[in-house]
Amino acid sequence: MDYYRQGENNSATREGLFAGATKQYGSGYGQQETKGVEETKSQIRVTKLDSLGSTQRSLQMISDAKATAQRTLNKLGEQTQRLNYAERQTDLTEAHADRAAKQASKLKKVNRSTIGFDISNPFTKKKREAAELARAQAIHEQERASREHMRSGNYESQKRINEPLKQSDKHSHGGPKPPSSNSSSRNRFQFEADDEDNQIEDQLDKNVDMLSNGLTQLKCMAEAARKEVMRQNDTLDHLIDKTVGLDNRIVGTTHTLKKI
Repeated sequence: MDYYRQGENNSATREGLFAGATKQYGSGYGQQETKGVEETKSQIRVTKLDSLGSTQRSLQMISDAKATAQRTLNKLGEQTQRLNYAERQTDLTEAHADRAAKQASKLKKVNRSTIGFDISNPFTKKKREAAELARAQAIHEQERASREHMRSGNYESQKRINEPLKQSDKHSHGGPKPPSSNSSSRNRFQFEADDEDNQIEDQLDKNVDMLSNGLTQLKCMAEAARKEVMRQNDTLDHLIDKTVGLDNRIVGTTHTLKKI
């Protein structure tokens, strides 16, 4: 009988000991789990803040690049205007070179005359006057075409330069995306989201959209600069051809005058 009572006491003692151990270890595991969750949430928040800072720095770099690209486009526009003006001046010089060549030919004819001046045939007076009028009209038409060509070239240049600015206004006034478009994908990157976490996500979405728009604007600016440089290369090729022909004409007129 005493042996039976002693067995019951031992069983009760073991149950008490194990019950206390289970309670103790179970409580410790719960605390560790809570601590691990908080650490994970903290790491997620730090990562998001780092991402937010990275997007803000990228936006600043894009803003600086856009300012540099705009200054480059403005310089290219000014250079195009100077090239167009040089081309017009070359056209006017060609007209004066033609006139100088005719005057040199006339002077050569007068110098060969025995009486020292040119005697025109009175029966061809009207024909000569018509020819002189045609030459004057041709010179005037050439000058008018040159002015129109310069004006058109300057207008097209400004149009190419201002096109990226229009694209910039178009993207900036496009309006923000609806929140519903980002809410479904946002849930994959959130863990027990609160107001602060939602604000960070909203700012990240906004920065990413601004980065996309900024890169699109930079692409438009680069394309505009490429077109402007190509147009300037074409103008330079035309100038080279015109100046070579003009130089040959001036050399010929100079040679004629030296022989008089």
